[in-house]
Amino acid sequence: GDRLGALIAAFQAVTRAQKDGSWLDEASTPPELLGPVVQAIERVRLGRRELLLDAYADLRARHGNDALLRMDRALAGYLKDQDVGPTHPRQRPLFMHFPDIPSPAYHDPGLQPWAARLRSAFVDIRREALALIQQDVEALPHFVGAMTSEARAKYVSGLSANPAWQAFFFYRRGKRYADNHARCPVTSEVLDSLDLCRIPAQAPEICFSVLRPQSQINAHHGVSNIRLVMHLPLIVPPDCALNLVDAGTHHWREGELVMFDDTYLHEAWNRSDKTRVILLMDCWNPYLTAVERQACAQLIDRVSRLKNPDSQGTGYE
Repeated sequence: GDRLGALIAAFQAVTRAQKDGSWLDEASTPPELLGPVVQAIERVRLGRRELLLDAYADLRARHGNDALLRMDRALAGYLKDQDVGPTHPRQRPLFMHFPDIPSPAYHDPGLQPWAARLRSAFVDIRREALALIQQDVEALPHFVGAMTSEARAKYVSGLSANPAWQAFFFYRRGKRYADNHARCPVTSEVLDSLDLCRIPAQAPEICFSVLRPQSQINAHHGVSNIRLVMHLPLIVPPDCALNLVDAGTHHWREGELVMFDDTYLHEAWNRSDKTRVILLMDCWNPYLTAVERQACAQLIDRVSRLKNPDSQGTGYE
């Protein structure tokens, strides 16, 4: 009698099996299960839209259809029911494109009401970052996590014998790193006062982004334009830059904020012999309404829980 619950169960059963290499085709499905599995897969295919619309049905009940028209189009694009963009050939979100909002590569940081507060804390934040880097830069983890040097080369390259992109995380996928906050109390206080993109088990991602000498972050795309990336440059040697491919190169200047849409193909480099450090953070796209923000958060949470039924979410790509 619980149609939605049954649909969720079918989705999770199919997801679990296919992640393990089963139920991908007739050959990977036990003969006695073939009929029920085919039915479950079809039920999931037909019910996926209903399942994801339900993620923010409470908001529709409170605010009406008109408040969620753009959100519904974003979902239709995610499900490939409609082509909702993007139109720029270098803008390719890995997860979802939110349509009908301005989509320049670079945005005015002043669109965020808290930008002035962040900028005014530059001197104190830089002091904490500098102390940290001088103490134990070698011990910082790689931004892309633990992997072999061969696998890491997909993300980082350069002329150095050991090119490296490291991070001192304050938040990662929404998890707060309390020990790191304690080591940088001024930065922590500022960050916790900002209205950033916060999605349980997903966002924000906030860190001191450390790019070592003669290292390059290879060109890649971000997950969605529902959130933008803000940089507060803290330590910037010569010949360091952010490049949104075919959309413009930005040379960081210490203390000057830059905000960009990382669904554009982008890369960064440090071609100097000194370490570059930036405070990097996720923030909501300022053109989303409060209702749309909440709808996006609830949709992402639903997608994450469906794809990762045994966890609280490990990424929405």
